[in-house]
Amino acid sequence: MRLYRTVMTSWKQKNSYQQFSKLLEKSNNDQRNYRLIKLENNLECLLINDNQTDKASVAIDVKAGHLLDPKELQGLAHFNEHMLFLGTSKYPVENDYQDYLSKNSGYSNAYTDMIDTNYYFTCSTNALKGAVDRFSQFFIAPLFTQSCTQREVKAVDSENKKNLQSDLWRLFQLEKGLSNAPLSNFGTGNWDTLYSEPSLKGMDPREELIKWYETHYSSHLMKLCVLGKESLDELEQLTVENFSAIPQRNIPEPQFSSNVWPEDAHKSIIFAETIKDLRQLTITFKFPEQDAHYNTKPGNFLSHILGYEGKGSLCSYLKQLGHINSLSAGFGFSAPGFEFFKINLDLTTRGVGEWKQCLKLIFNYIDMMKKFSDNPPEYLFRETQDLATIAFRFKEQGQPEKVTSSVARLMQKPYEREHILSGSHLVREYEPNCIKESLNALNLDNCRVLLAAKDPIEGVGELDRTEKWYGTKYRVDPLPEELLNEIRNTTSPSEMHLPHPNQFIPKNFDVEKKEVEEPSITPALLRDTKNVRLWHKKDDQWWVPKAHVYMIMKSPSILKSAKASVTTRLFNELLLDEMNEYAYDAECAGFAYSIESTGDGVLIHVKGYNDKLTTLLHQVISTLKNLHISEDRFNVIKERIERVYANFSMDAPLMHANVATYSLTQKVFFTFDERLEAVKSITKEDVENHAKEFLERLYLELFIHGNVTDDSAIQISKDIETVLQPASLSEEERQSLQSSLVPQGDHVYVKKVQNPAQINSAIEYYNEVGDVVDLDLRTKLSLFAQIVHEPAFDQLRTKEQLGYMVFSGMRKSIGAMGFRVLIQSERPPAFLEQRIEEFYDVTVKNLLESMTEEAFEKNKNSLMEEKLEKPKNLNNESSRLWVELSGGYYDFTRRLKEVESIKKIKKEDILNFFYTYIHQSSDKRSKLSTHLVSQSIPEQYKEFNSVESLRTSNKIYEDIPSYKTQAKTSSHAKPVAQIPKPAIDN
Repeated sequence: MRLYRTVMTSWKQKNSYQQFSKLLEKSNNDQRNYRLIKLENNLECLLINDNQTDKASVAIDVKAGHLLDPKELQGLAHFNEHMLFLGTSKYPVENDYQDYLSKNSGYSNAYTDMIDTNYYFTCSTNALKGAVDRFSQFFIAPLFTQSCTQREVKAVDSENKKNLQSDLWRLFQLEKGLSNAPLSNFGTGNWDTLYSEPSLKGMDPREELIKWYETHYSSHLMKLCVLGKESLDELEQLTVENFSAIPQRNIPEPQFSSNVWPEDAHKSIIFAETIKDLRQLTITFKFPEQDAHYNTKPGNFLSHILGYEGKGSLCSYLKQLGHINSLSAGFGFSAPGFEFFKINLDLTTRGVGEWKQCLKLIFNYIDMMKKFSDNPPEYLFRETQDLATIAFRFKEQGQPEKVTSSVARLMQKPYEREHILSGSHLVREYEPNCIKESLNALNLDNCRVLLAAKDPIEGVGELDRTEKWYGTKYRVDPLPEELLNEIRNTTSPSEMHLPHPNQFIPKNFDVEKKEVEEPSITPALLRDTKNVRLWHKKDDQWWVPKAHVYMIMKSPSILKSAKASVTTRLFNELLLDEMNEYAYDAECAGFAYSIESTGDGVLIHVKGYNDKLTTLLHQVISTLKNLHISEDRFNVIKERIERVYANFSMDAPLMHANVATYSLTQKVFFTFDERLEAVKSITKEDVENHAKEFLERLYLELFIHGNVTDDSAIQISKDIETVLQPASLSEEERQSLQSSLVPQGDHVYVKKVQNPAQINSAIEYYNEVGDVVDLDLRTKLSLFAQIVHEPAFDQLRTKEQLGYMVFSGMRKSIGAMGFRVLIQSERPPAFLEQRIEEFYDVTVKNLLESMTEEAFEKNKNSLMEEKLEKPKNLNNESSRLWVELSGGYYDFTRRLKEVESIKKIKKEDILNFFYTYIHQSSDKRSKLSTHLVSQSIPEQYKEFNSVESLRTSNKIYEDIPSYKTQAKTSSHAKPVAQIPKPAIDN
């Protein structure tokens, strides 16, 4: 069976550049056309023609990351990424690039990694030429203006400060910092490393930046990917014309020493204190570089076995002991010259006390694997090979910007050029010696351990050291010799063994493909009874052997109290826990499932190859109906959920502002404090009783989409109904959730940030405008959001530097919608509120009043293109349709109606909208701003650290109930059109 196909190209010398000649492997499901060229400056470019795309995209990956930072200017690669976007010789206006993309249904982004910096954008297809012209200039003639330098260092500093209370960033830098240079580099940078300290040493940060750029940015170290609707010849011409001028400098490819740790780091353990209540055990091994073995992928093979979660696995055994919540195994940091392999455990409270036993069992399992190292089980390798091949064969088409960004980075790999698209996916060769070499690297002499927890660990001395950049408390000890001897002299328990053959590997890939003039945008209603409503859409455009089943189980029992809501979550988590060992093989085979609360119900989503999909689905439903809860697993899951609720207090202020606004604007919403209090008293018997009550009376709504016939969809729904056998709900009990409507006037909710070490505050400034079903108002809101989005970022983030995290856009809920601005900042929220209102009063007012008709039409066209953007794959289409179904409006033609409405909007309409619903002078607007106030406000902003500095029209609230007594309740969601009769008789 042929599982992928090849595309023939030929070498052609075309004036100053070359085309690649060998075979280029691509998925059998991939309808795009490819061409690989190399420009005269040795810039390698992959051109992608997609005749069906409605978005174009370009990405460049530069082989220069923060491992190349000078010691005196930590974070310089990251700072360079920020500065590159702010003007070029050809386009000197700072926000010209972003403004152009915003007006052409696009956006851009970039990230700096250890060895790469990746830049990408997306835009409408007809705007590609102008976008490419602007984008290419960043790498030809960037300005790095003096006026931007200090301001953008502040942006980097703000970005760093948002991470100071993040355990992810703290532990990442702790492990790096205890390594040799340059791995120990501080990659983000801050004000001190990029400005004040270099300036004190007589260094000019801007001059140093330009020097670094000219030292490390060269065309031959870049990889370019261009995706558009144009023919390959046209894309080739566009690429040659715009990117050939990128200078090639005499720079060698970066290479780093394999000596990444000090000698005493081997066989050591780092004990670290966390901000949140986390319990993490990580073993890091120095590992053979894997890129050279991409045809064999020995690391992936070992990751599959060590990270396996089915019966007999290391994960399963540690869970049975009550030591862990989860386990993962795979690659860590890597760069040319070194690579790491990591095993991560999320420990329970018991597991922290038994960390030594966890270590012993991990090495016991590795030793068991080594017994097979001379002759690794070929069936396991063939399974991983087959699954990789199947996944590649039916790989779904990705979003253009995700494709270009990832492909540009993959082009940096030392793959044969014909394997650019397939190299990271396919496993071609079985090489036992290669597997053995990688497995032998997983040994005690070659590892370092990290144990991180919030509370002191019994038997561990004082954490007497402090990490330089994030302030993490830690200590480093050698692993006890007694423990090392125990590890060397114990063997694997008989309960642990290698994975058995996977029964979920699909075999039947038949798809009945038919000629379709135009894919349907509306699913068919097949059943509509007092208990079940079934929607179905047979795939009519992707032709893959896959399907999705969504099922929401509505029940009024969930909304009764915070305790009922939390008990439902406990039940969901216990169900997932019970399913995990059985279903892990299915996940390995390309299936996925989720079970989660939705407010008024429980949503089950199962997706994957239709061959074995119903087997997995029926197991989920059967387990749901007959779940047996053990006391041990209940205690573990309860502890985990309690930690989740408790840890929320340490989340970023912006997250708190967002959740607080949601709490204020929902009729029924239980705060994290309420949930934390509720979970403490819940017993196993409570969950069992609640599950019984929940399952007794249900309303089921299903959506089945993909390679599934009408008859099969009906049978699936009937099988589910037979297992669950629920009594029906009344019409009233089936109704959707409701929103709390923001009262007319100005309202401010104020809350202290709970984490005393958090230096940031946050605001969500929300103007509610009306009911989400109002098509005319909704499209005006959408267009206003389109027009204001880029100016808000440019003014509040780039120019005023209020904070790194600045967002704006629409906010929609049942029966309500509005426009919001969110900012996280060291400035107090009262100050941020004043800046937002100044932004409306000056920037937005001037923008709208002076906007030309041409600019207004460009914004309209950009929004219409966004509305008409087609789904990119089955997954994308399923998600879109489910949003329309689950929201309760069933508005499947919503986007088309919105486009027709947008066409009619005049500039005066948006001005009236702005002055009626948004501007602070309006006596008709409904404004709610949520203030999360840090406990440590900078001295220069103390005068603004009070709601008294706000306009006197604001009503201030310090608790949610007092606000909600002022709010009316929205209507329930209702179908925008009459639901049709079922297509097939029930």
